[in-house]
Amino acid sequence: MTVDPNTVTSNDLVAHSIDFVEQFSDNVKTLLAALGHVRMHPMSTGTLIQTYKKEKSAASKRTVDEGEVIPLSKVSRTKDKAYELKLTDKLRKVTTFEAIQKDGLDQAISFTDSQLLSIAQKNAKKDLFDSLTSKGTTSTSGNGLQMAISKGLGKLAGLFEDVNNVGNTTVYANPDDIYNYLGGAQVTTQKAFGMQYLQNFLNADVVFLSTSIPAGKVVMTVDNNLNFYYVDMNGNAGKTFNMTVDETGLIGVTHSRIDDSLSYQTVAAGGWLLLPERTDGIVTATIEPTTPTSVASAGH
Repeated sequence: MTVDPNTVTSNDLVAHSIDFVEQFSDNVKTLLAALGHVRMHPMSTGTLIQTYKKEKSAASKRTVDEGEVIPLSKVSRTKDKAYELKLTDKLRKVTTFEAIQKDGLDQAISFTDSQLLSIAQKNAKKDLFDSLTSKGTTSTSGNGLQMAISKGLGKLAGLFEDVNNVGNTTVYANPDDIYNYLGGAQVTTQKAFGMQYLQNFLNADVVFLSTSIPAGKVVMTVDNNLNFYYVDMNGNAGKTFNMTVDETGLIGVTHSRIDDSLSYQTVAAGGWLLLPERTDGIVTATIEPTTPTSVASAGH
């Protein structure tokens, strides 16, 4: 029996699901690669993730007489906040019979899937910047952008001076602050996950530009302080709903018919948290107005 070439088969839908999953996963991995050495942790939904802060208490003196009891120094990692890993994104959209008839299956579903993919990526970026702007506990300030970043990098150096292999320093700033500083200077930017970034700028390894960072603030950390936790969609739950996933399990997608409304639906689900291992290891620096006095002082 000859099959009408326009017949939609399950293979067509699987192909669309694979394309969706690969685009999202590739974009996330590109972002994490740009951030540096961010570790990925696939976990089950409902897992509690603990963050910490470091506390030090030096001994009363470091030199003691012969036979005298050596006073104690205390270095501890105390618990800060715990976060529950959940399905943060459950997304669904429907492509109608009319849209498929007008534009063809591939174009109609691909177009609407790209819009859903854009929403998923926007949500993931929001989660990223929410983590950076709300979970850090160390602050400083400096006159102008360059001094604010320098003060922040100084804080980071002190916080991680006894830690090996901390990775790159990553700064997050509002584009207005960066371009106000640059004026008419030309710089080469790169892009990951829809965000522009600069490499080796103002002594930072990477500077990301995003309007999610409030103007007048810069946020920075070292990449080994960041952990990317996500719900592994490769598990039994994803298989139960016939979801297509890649080897990472970052997001699950399924396409299916809705006969009573002559439509096709796309359902995507995933959950992630980008969290600092040490909340004191995220530094927020306030950009203070540059005054003639501060400029003159900086020149000496």
